[in-house]
Amino acid sequence: MGVDAILDSVQYVVDKDGQQTAVLLDLPTWDALRLLLKELGEDERLGQLLDDVENDETFEGEASWNLYQSLLPKAQS
Repeated sequence: MGVDAILDSVQYVVDKDGQQTAVLLDLPTWDALRLLLKELGEDERLGQLLDDVENDETFEGEASWNLYQSLLPKAQS
């Protein structure tokens, strides 16, 4: 489920004056949003790794592997 589908599926909670006060998501949409946020976090870690090693030639061999491992989520280490 993409961002547009997630945004299209929300339901608004309104107060007695009709003002929007909260957003309600069904469980499949919530799961899709959590997965999307997880993927964004992984992309951010990869971007950080690329930034860290782009101009630094000292990250070779074991040092580069250790840096890469430090940026992985704990579940994958």
